[in-house]
Amino acid sequence: MLLALDTSTALTGLACYDARGVVAECAWLSGRDHTAQLLPQLTLLLRHLGLARREIAAVAVAIGPGSWSGLRVGLSTAKGFALAASLPLLGVGTLESLAAQHARPGLTVYPLIRLGRGRYATAEFGPLDPLRPSPTPRSTTLDELALSVGAPALFCGDIDGEVQETLTSALGERARFPTPAANLRRPGFLAEIAWRRLQAGHTDDAAALEPIYLGQPVKPLS
Repeated sequence: MLLALDTSTALTGLACYDARGVVAECAWLSGRDHTAQLLPQLTLLLRHLGLARREIAAVAVAIGPGSWSGLRVGLSTAKGFALAASLPLLGVGTLESLAAQHARPGLTVYPLIRLGRGRYATAEFGPLDPLRPSPTPRSTTLDELALSVGAPALFCGDIDGEVQETLTSALGERARFPTPAANLRRPGFLAEIAWRRLQAGHTDDAAALEPIYLGQPVKPLS
C-alpha cells in the first residue's frame, strides 16, 4: 500500500492507494496544527482499513509550493517513514496534483496556491503525463496571471469570492471555476500520480528531496 501525505497549506490530506485505486482518503482544515493532527489522523485512517503502519510499502508527499512550516511537517514525516523502513519515497508537486484533479481534454488548468501579500503560485497545465516533468511553478499576482491567459482556462485551488471576481472581471467567460466541493484538494490524486511513478520505477532520493518554496519569509516589524 502507498501512503500519500499533503500538508502544503492549511488543508491537510491523507490517502491510501493500492492496485485497486484509492482505498481511503481524508482532507480537513488543520490550520497550522499539522504536527499535532497528522499522525493521529493517520492512525485512525489505518484503523478503519484494519492495517498497521508496517503494511505501508511506499510513501508519497506533496512538495509544494505551499507554506514553509506545512511543507516541512509533511516532508519530515514522509522521510521518517521512508528511512525507518527503507521504503520508496516519491515527491509530487502540489500544483501538479491539483491540475490532475481538474484535467479535461482541450482545457488549460491554472492551479493556485496562495503565497501571501497578493501573490500566488501557479503553472500552466495542459494534458498531463505523470512520468514527464511538470511545468515549473512561478509566483505571480492575479492581474499578471490574467494578462497571460488568452484562451478559456479553469482556475482551481485557493479560490475564494475575491479571487473569482478578480479573474472574471479581467477574463470574462474565459475564466472557469469548479464548484466549492469539486475544488477541495483531494490527496487521492497525489496518491494516483505517485502510484503510476512507483510502478514505472521512478522514485526520489530521501536525502535530496526538498520542498518547493516560492513565497518570501515575512520579516518582523522593527
